[in-house]
Amino acid sequence: MNSDNIYQTSDLYLTSYLKMKGHNFKVEKSTKKSTFLFGSSPELLSNVDEYLTGMGSCEPLAFTNAIKNLKNLLFNR
Repeated sequence: MNSDNIYQTSDLYLTSYLKMKGHNFKVEKSTKKSTFLFGSSPELLSNVDEYLTGMGSCEPLAFTNAIKNLKNLLFNR
């Protein structure tokens, strides 16, 4: 990923939502914090805005499973 075109967040729930919307990401882990890196695009930024304004929607059980999967990714490596 080109560093100029990267959207990064440490928000697990936002990352879960973006994962549900089909966005791929990479994880950078440090001893204290993990950062999720996405290729920035108008669609991704629109999905971030949906999430942050409370206007986004997704299937609740799938969202819960995405959260669990991300936690497993972070804590079982």
